[in-house]
Amino acid sequence: MSARLSDRRTLGLLALAAFLIAFPFFASTFWVVSIGIKTLWLGIPAVSLIFLAGTVGMVSLAQTAIYGSAGYVLAHLTVMSGWNAWLAVPVALAAAVAVAVLVALISARSTGIYFLMLTLAVAVFLYFFALQYRPFTQGFSGINGVQAPDLFGVSLRDPVAFWFLALAVALAAYLAVRHVIASPFGLTLRGVRDSAPRMAALGYNVTAHRVAAFAFAGLVAACGGVLAVWYNGQIAPGSIDLTRTIDILVIAVIGGLYRLEGAWIGALAFTLLTNFANDYTARFNTVIGLVFIAVLMLSPGGIAGISKEAVRRVRVARHRGPATGPI
Repeated sequence: MSARLSDRRTLGLLALAAFLIAFPFFASTFWVVSIGIKTLWLGIPAVSLIFLAGTVGMVSLAQTAIYGSAGYVLAHLTVMSGWNAWLAVPVALAAAVAVAVLVALISARSTGIYFLMLTLAVAVFLYFFALQYRPFTQGFSGINGVQAPDLFGVSLRDPVAFWFLALAVALAAYLAVRHVIASPFGLTLRGVRDSAPRMAALGYNVTAHRVAAFAFAGLVAACGGVLAVWYNGQIAPGSIDLTRTIDILVIAVIGGLYRLEGAWIGALAFTLLTNFANDYTARFNTVIGLVFIAVLMLSPGGIAGISKEAVRRVRVARHRGPATGPI
């Protein structure tokens, strides 16, 4: 049974890989750009949130502000200071990690609702900073004219090329998070999540582990920020406002807050809703809210949890076989 399950999983992964590779060649530009690429980069900050929530027990509302920090630094360096884009990327990532460390130092000693509110306060602060500090952020209008660079002579402004870049970054983010969770460091983080006092009694520095986990999650989110600013061609305070902050949380919860795949499942659902619900009603945010409530009522594990529960029920039904009454 386990070998059969492994074979099915391998076939499923191969089919998914084939679909993702072929997708930009048979889909329209709208589906590649507005649905596919947006889903990929939105899933990256969402998976950083899922990592923090599921592995460390920290539900952060600062992930949007962190990836926005990377986007602002990248946009400022390339547009306003004339830097080469590929030299600006590591600086932008480092700046976002520095912001993540600062946020963690402020909030890592708190837990639960207090941690949530502290990260929300930081997100709101960074939004108003972007809105008011014009010398760096250009204020309300933001920084425009950001262009994706060339890579090995291929223009990333081409939708197909950008699709494969976003796919590669999303895959790298997924594998990196998965590797960290499976590592001894990840095991320690789960111990901190389950019983911080016990881990402290065993000699572990709980705060340092939380800060390190938050810094790693910030790096992952920052990769999404780089893709986002290249995708949009600009960044403004509206890119990191409270609505965008809540959107990342909604994506993670809809997809499945405790499964890494849920980040992109939720991002796909969110992107489809925002693109097509608007065709039928001006209250598309209400539609998203209703879907959010429905998913939570059906499965606290999100859409990924629904599929897992369906598979479990099918297996149970197969093991039971056809019902037979007394003879």
